[in-house]
Amino acid sequence: MNLTTHFRLSEFLFSQEATRKGIAEQFEPSPQIVQNLNALCVNILEPLRINLNVPIRITSGYRCARLNRAIGGAAKSQHLVGEAADIEADGVTNKEVLDRIIALQLPYDQLISEFPDEQGNPKWVHVSFSARNRRQVLVAYRDAGKVRYRPI
Repeated sequence: MNLTTHFRLSEFLFSQEATRKGIAEQFEPSPQIVQNLNALCVNILEPLRINLNVPIRITSGYRCARLNRAIGGAAKSQHLVGEAADIEADGVTNKEVLDRIIALQLPYDQLISEFPDEQGNPKWVHVSFSARNRRQVLVAYRDAGKVRYRPI
């Protein structure tokens, strides 16, 4: 099933962890989840891909509840409902990806710089799209073994 010109549903469902753990429900999203993933693509990922003019890799897309628990995801993660993706872009730093999403004024709900290094380059970028449209820009960091978030 095609979501947009540059993105396929399979990219949002692939998970090495799900495969290792035999989590088959990961690969059977509901029609609502597919609709949410499509909205994420149309409103955020496709415009970003066109603007950057380089491939965008989905490192984590939809997660079923069992997979989300297995990887220690947040209990109310937007990945559970197909509203979020963790991304990287070929030949572009993750900081540039984050900055470009902001500069393009894309209608993100949350934009998270995940565990940036000393130069401010995150390990990956989390972006979500939903009707809430909170326009939150956060940084994720570890504090005493827990993941915490603060506004950028």
